[in-house]
Amino acid sequence: MKLLIRELRRQRGMTQRELAEKMQVSFQTISKWENGINMPDVTHLPRLAEIFGVRTDVILGLEALADKTELRQFESTEYWNKNRDLIRMWKEFYWNDDYFRFLVREVWGWRQPLDILDFGCGYGFLGMKFMPLLPEGSSYTGIELDEQQVREAIACFDSSPWRHDFICQDIYDYQPERKYDLVTALFLLSYMSRPELLIRKMKACLRPGGMLLLMDVNMEVEQAGYFSGLEKEDKGLRRPDFVPVWEYEITHRERDYRMGTKLPWLLKQCGLKQIRARVSDQVILYDPSDPQKEAVNERFRSVYAQEDAYQGGADYFMARGANFQKADEYAGYLKRTHEYMDSPDAMIVKTSGIYFVYGVV
Repeated sequence: MKLLIRELRRQRGMTQRELAEKMQVSFQTISKWENGINMPDVTHLPRLAEIFGVRTDVILGLEALADKTELRQFESTEYWNKNRDLIRMWKEFYWNDDYFRFLVREVWGWRQPLDILDFGCGYGFLGMKFMPLLPEGSSYTGIELDEQQVREAIACFDSSPWRHDFICQDIYDYQPERKYDLVTALFLLSYMSRPELLIRKMKACLRPGGMLLLMDVNMEVEQAGYFSGLEKEDKGLRRPDFVPVWEYEITHRERDYRMGTKLPWLLKQCGLKQIRARVSDQVILYDPSDPQKEAVNERFRSVYAQEDAYQGGADYFMARGANFQKADEYAGYLKRTHEYMDSPDAMIVKTSGIYFVYGVV
């Protein structure tokens, strides 16, 4: 058992000497407790709990340590600026050009030029996917708060043959000056605290008969569609269930892990009609023994190694409601997975789980 004395002490800005004085022991004793060399006598636990203002279960790692790590603020540009390269890799990693081409040409089958409005367009990723597939004369407009992303998008589109415009503005504040045939957003609403408000704003940007198209994921579907060679049922080795962590994130307004599946209901609540949904058929295989998958493997490793959950270790999960033992289980699994990727016998299967949900006004 690893006690959380060091974490609680640091969280309260105390030195080992200050804690030792309060406990009436030597600072060397505190150091030994924190490093697991010695364990405090059970009679010390109530006093430690009193000093730190927590229950003894928190000290023992049986209860989550509150406010250990700040939750991510997705509605500001700080997080996205910090993780720009990861987000670019993540979008490319999940996207399936073949399936998207099928949707545009066979399912939606647009024959007339479209005016598209993209909420939270970033560096114009979705526009670059749409425009080559649409009838000549179509236009693309993107809204993005981050000025650097907007500059990157403009530079990319200025060298293209497509009509385009970019608006640097908070999407909550945006007021359309004209109407559009298609309003869309990719991987946006799961990170927004007021998704219904945004959907109503998007709907207001549509011409009569226009279509709202939203793309997002359900991480629980991804989890059900995940398997690696580390899992051995006969030995009781299975991937941990991360749903409790994701539920914590929902209740604390960090992100909504089920957004992809919730979108049809949200569209109905906002008055959209003819609501339909599709799920990408993309299944990502990590196989280092396959030389033709080198690019996929490298992207898989890069995305995995840079994910917040992997970088944050047990602290990440304890900040999201897990006790120490459960957080250690989560972090240990992620670490073993990363090590497993170095094995030539490794094989990981990951379902992308992107929902394409659309309706008309």
